[in-house]
Amino acid sequence: MQRVAPPYTKDKKMKTLIAVLSLLTLAACASKSSAPEQTLVLEKEIQGMSRNEVIIAIQECESSGMRAVLIQSKRKINNYNADIVVDITCAPRFKFPN
Repeated sequence: MQRVAPPYTKDKKMKTLIAVLSLLTLAACASKSSAPEQTLVLEKEIQGMSRNEVIIAIQECESSGMRAVLIQSKRKINNYNADIVVDITCAPRFKFPN
């Protein structure tokens, strides 16, 4: 003769399992993570690159088979916002299949 557990014990075990899993999920989501520290760099502290530095940096990226990514900032000159190049980084070229 086979022993079969009463249906209420299976339901109770399932409800307990679901409750424990939901509590663990909520506990994992509620953990505090610190925000990354960010600082605002004022316009006076940013040194723009000269035209010659920009050209040389772009040529270095292109000669190594990469593309140049310009990082720009805004500077107010005679009440007009002008973009200035602050840094140039080399990034891989994207080649899409034909």
